Amino acid sequence: MSDAEESDWNEELEDEVSVSEARSLVVFSRDWTVETIVRQIERGNIDLNPKFQRRNAWTDEKRSKLIESLLIGVPVPEIVLAEDQSRKGAFLVIDGKQRLLAVAGFLESKFEFWKVPKLRGLKTRGELNGKSFAEFAGPQSNSGEVAESEDQRGLRNADIRCTIISNYSDVGVLYDIFYRLNAGSVPLSSQELRQVLNRGMFADFIIGATNQVLPLHDVMRLSEPDARLRDAEILLRYIAFSKYGELYDGNLTPFLDATMARVNKGWDSGLKSEAEELFIQFNKGTARLLELFPPNKVGRKFVKDWETRFNRALFEVQVYYFARITDRKFNAHKEKFVSAFQSFCSTDRAFQDSIETTTKTKERYFTRFDLFRQLINATFKTAINDVPVPKPE
Repeated sequence: MSDAEESDWNEELEDEVSVSEARSLVVFSRDWTVETIVRQIERGNIDLNPKFQRRNAWTDEKRSKLIESLLIGVPVPEIVLAEDQSRKGAFLVIDGKQRLLAVAGFLESKFEFWKVPKLRGLKTRGELNGKSFAEFAGPQSNSGEVAESEDQRGLRNADIRCTIISNYSDVGVLYDIFYRLNAGSVPLSSQELRQVLNRGMFADFIIGATNQVLPLHDVMRLSEPDARLRDAEILLRYIAFSKYGELYDGNLTPFLDATMARVNKGWDSGLKSEAEELFIQFNKGTARLLELFPPNKVGRKFVKDWETRFNRALFEVQVYYFARITDRKFNAHKEKFVSAFQSFCSTDRAFQDSIETTTKTKERYFTRFDLFRQLINATFKTAINDVPVPKPE
């Protein structure tokens, strides 16, 4: 995706959360050694969910630079954790997951977070290029034991500042901190934090489903699953509005969190099969869009000409209704749709407004779904009555 698309990914969500309970927060810092951090990860006290492994966003070169910084004593950015309210002594990662993956994967090969856990691209400690942590070892003693080297000891004992957040009652404050920490840096999708806050079988399903290359990735101009989990967020939004759209009140963050909590809880009571069926529908709708449009025009507005930016609000309604057209109707009328969409999108001001600025309100959600539904019915000769969100009173 383009830099512009990345930079505003969270804009529609950031104004939903606040630090209204900031005065009650307890925030303290600890200087943990790398050894302590790795042991905490081994015990599961810091959860780096292996379901995320394929979404590891850093390169081995960037991981190597972090290890070099720790070896030479250069300060590294802090890790921000929140106390896990469901497990005493456990922590949720708010910021710094990639740094944790880097140190854990280098010290312990069982954590397969590096492509090849050997340093590369170092300048200051160039003699370490091509070496793994085990290859830092000192000389072998007369008894055959390999001594711990100065570099091994130095890395194990290197300090990383960890800031701990506790005494929060609303996870909204964690989203607010998350957005503030990522302001001005490489943006993270809020889905990464959402996966941490809503662990369970459905959360694992969302990651597993989007770990495979899907038609969605063509639309997003990606050759592999998205390291920032934006593909997972788009799938979650489709499932959430398909299943629970009537509960949407205009606030997207709590709506998506509540959906994950409900489906996690009901996973073994029938919701597993429903989620799987909705995933099939989602792929069907996306594939149909790609049958009519080139990938760089799916989810893109047309006003005199095609915009290049991916518009989630538009894609949401497109995939929702294309998944609901019968095969017979789709095949019979598909040639008419592109020109009909271009005319509709460029002339219907109410629809244009509904997919631009502040798109998450109930009114705009209803408007864009209802107007696009009417376009589908007129073009494909269908009689779809389904609008996933209730009409505002």
